[in-house]
Amino acid sequence: MAKIGIIRCDEHSSSCAGFNCFPAIRNKTGQMTQYDDIELVGFDTCGGCGRNKADKIVARATKLKEKGAQIIHLGNCLVNACPWKGMFASTLQEQVGLPVVLKTH
Repeated sequence: MAKIGIIRCDEHSSSCAGFNCFPAIRNKTGQMTQYDDIELVGFDTCGGCGRNKADKIVARATKLKEKGAQIIHLGNCLVNACPWKGMFASTLQEQVGLPVVLKTH
């Protein structure tokens, strides 16, 4: 079973409550096709614009790991809009020690 945590864009969180992420998990579409069984451990935001600093998103991913996440997905809203997505992904892998997958649906 894949135990995943999703981190989405804080800026977009006021207009989206996972309207596409949750159906992707349920229907195994998008990036969720790679898993047979999925347990969503948590659904959080990046913590707000880091302006090229990863401390907030690392803290959120660390909490997801503590709660059992084995994989972190960065939501489409973050991947499609954030200029620091690449730095966030590599920093999360290095500092949190979990694989990071770009996008959910």
